Amino acid sequence: RTASPEAKPPWWRLGKRYEELLEDPGHVNDLIEVQADPAEERLEIRRIIWENQNYLNILFAYYKNDMNENWDPEQPIPGMTEHDGNEEDKGEAMLMEAFWRILKECKICYGDVKNKMPVAVFDRVVLLGRNRMAEMEREDAHYDVKDSHPHWRKNRISYYALVETLIRVAYIRVRDAHSVSSRLAVLVKEMLMPCAMLKQTDRFFLDFRSPAVQQVVWEATTEGRLQKIFDFFVVNYKSSKPRANTIGPHDLTMSLNHVIGVMNRMELFDPSFNVKKCVECFCKITCDNDLLPQEHANNNASEMVLHEFCQLLMRTARIKSSNPKESTGEVLKKFLLVDFIPRAQRIIPGKI
Repeated sequence: RTASPEAKPPWWRLGKRYEELLEDPGHVNDLIEVQADPAEERLEIRRIIWENQNYLNILFAYYKNDMNENWDPEQPIPGMTEHDGNEEDKGEAMLMEAFWRILKECKICYGDVKNKMPVAVFDRVVLLGRNRMAEMEREDAHYDVKDSHPHWRKNRISYYALVETLIRVAYIRVRDAHSVSSRLAVLVKEMLMPCAMLKQTDRFFLDFRSPAVQQVVWEATTEGRLQKIFDFFVVNYKSSKPRANTIGPHDLTMSLNHVIGVMNRMELFDPSFNVKKCVECFCKITCDNDLLPQEHANNNASEMVLHEFCQLLMRTARIKSSNPKESTGEVLKKFLLVDFIPRAQRIIPGKI
C-alpha cells in the first residue's frame, strides 16, 4: 500500500546515497521497473533497508575489519561508520575476500545438480554493479570494466556498492519469492541474520587466514607465479571453452575438470592425495556438493577463483605432508617452492 502524502512513513525517502540506488532512475532501476508496481516495490525496498540499516552497518564493519568472533548484531562495532545516506564519504571499503566470507558463511554460495552459484558468479555481480561502476568512473574517466580482474582478492567494495550487490544477489539467489523486495527480505532474515558474524572454527579456514600462510601465498613473487600457473592451465586445458557470462580477458576461473587436469599433468596424485580427496577439497572450498570424481562434462559449470585455488594447494600440501607437527605455513612453503612451482616450470613455456 502506498502511503498517502498526509501520512508518509519514515522510510518514504532515505538519504541521498540510498536514493541514488533506488530512485527513478537509480542504480537498481533495471530490477524495479520490471515489477508489477514499481512505485510500491521501490517503497518496499526502502522499508527493508530502513528497518535493517543498523544491521547492514554492523555487517559491513565486521567483515571490512576481517573479524572472527561471535558478535551481537545489535551491538555497534567500535569505530564503525553509520551510513544514513548523507554522511561524508570517507572512502571506506571492504575487500572482495571479505565479501567471499559473507557468501560462504551465509550459505549464499552453493552448487547442486540443478544450479551452480560459486563466488565467481557473485564477483561478476559486484563488478557490474552500477553504483560501483559510477564510483570507478569518478576515479578514472577512462575506466572500462572489461579491463578489470573480477576475481582479484583486493577489489574494493564500498558500503553502498555492497547494498546494491545484496539486492542483486537476492534477486538471483532467492528462488522461493517473487518480487525484488521479498527476495531481499528473505536474504536478510533467512541467510544473513542467522549465519553472519559468527566465529568460524574450521581448521582449514583458520589455517589459511593465519599470518604465516598469508605471508607465504601472497608474497609478491609467489602470488605472481601462482597467477601465471592458474591462467596457463585455464587457457590451455584441452576442453576449455569460453564461458558465456565472462566480463573480459581477465575473467578466468577453474572448473573441477581443470583442477583434475592440473594435478594429473603435474603428477601430483599419489596414495595420500588421490582424485577422490581432490574432489572433496574442491567441493568443500567452493560449496558445491554435486561434482563427479573424474573429468566429466557435468563438472564444467563449476568454478574456482585463484584465491580458492590457493586454499586447495594449502589443503593438498597439508594432506601430502608426512609431518603432522610441522606448521601449515612451513608445509605450504615447501610444497610450493620445492614441488608445485618447479613442476609447473617444466610444463609452462617461458619464465614464471
